[in-house]
Parts: sequence; C-alpha cells; structure tokens
Amino acid sequence: MRTDADVLDELTRWVRPTAPIPTGDGGATAPDLLLYLVQLVERNRPKLIIELGSGISTYWLATALHAFGATGRLVSLEHSDDYRDQALRQFSDLGVTHVAEVRRAHLEDITVHGVPRPWYRRSSWQELRDCDLLFVDGPPGWSAPRARYPAVPLLAEALSPGATVVLDDYDRPDEREILALWREAHPSWTFTSLPHRKGTATLTLPS
Repeated sequence: MRTDADVLDELTRWVRPTAPIPTGDGGATAPDLLLYLVQLVERNRPKLIIELGSGISTYWLATALHAFGATGRLVSLEHSDDYRDQALRQFSDLGVTHVAEVRRAHLEDITVHGVPRPWYRRSSWQELRDCDLLFVDGPPGWSAPRARYPAVPLLAEALSPGATVVLDDYDRPDEREILALWREAHPSWTFTSLPHRKGTATLTLPS
C-alpha cells in the first residue's frame, strides 16, 4: 500500500513544481485526493476551477494547470486574510500567478432556500461562469452546521454541462447530509464515492 509520501513523490515527479509545496497539517487535503484532482485537470483541461477554501490543494491545482499547458484558470475563495496572503506568496514562488488567484471572500449571511447562512460574500463569486470543476473544501465546519451546503445551490448556475463537483471529507456526518441534499435537488447528476482516506464524493452534471 502506498504511503502519503509515495503519492506526494509521484505528484512532484508528474507536475514538477518549481518550488517545494508544503505538505500541510492534519486538516489539509489528503494526498490521495490531491492526486485525483490533478488527474481531473490533466484529463478534462477545465476552463475554470472554483475552489472553496484555499490550502495545499490550491498549489497543486495551479501547478497542474501550468504543467499541462491548460488554458483554464483557478479561482479560490478564501475567508482568511492570512491564508490568502500565504497563497499569493506561494503562487509567486511556483510561477503560477498567470493561472490562479485567491479572492478575499469574508463570510457573510446569504439566504439559501429562505435560511440565512454564513458563506463567501456574493461579490467574490457572482460573476463566475463556465466552471468545469468545483472543489468544495470550505467554509470551515465551525462556521455553521452543514457549512458547505450552499456551494451547489449558489453555484449551480455557474457550472458547465458535464462539470464535476468534488466534496472533500465525505466520511464526516455533515458532508454526508450535504451530499444527500444535493442529490435530492439534482437527481440527474451522477454520484460517485471514492475510497480516499478522508472520503471523497463527486457529482457529475449531464453533458
């Protein structure tokens, strides 16, 4: 069985980042999911990736776009100014500022199905369209019950036909409830559960 270090070594040999990418802490995206995300970039060449919550995944996604010569871009929404500043410094080191941005997106109450929920401020995402890959890894769970639920109700119109939605931490009860609600609202979307260390769920829109 491959270790996390083995997977990270494979990723490094594959996309060849120009600077070391941090490994992160226990809350970071697990290497098996990072590998899957990079595979999606290589296979699908997304025009736009929207990422909710920046971190280690941000650096690998941006590096993959650059390494594969994709014409798409990454937009990551981040509520923490510290994390955003850290990402911008890392982008400069990796030479990916031309394909990636991290937007300051403080949490504000946004009404979803009649209920106010703390989520990324509307001005940070409302113009986004033609998204082929949506990676849902935020907001943090402490912000609200089912904190990641608004992602699909609010961004569904931004998704392209055939787009993929990837939900991290699917082993957690909140994420399982969120995914069930998304599937109920969109029964035509194809569901897949992946046996990653922290659990991963995907929904693929009809083409």
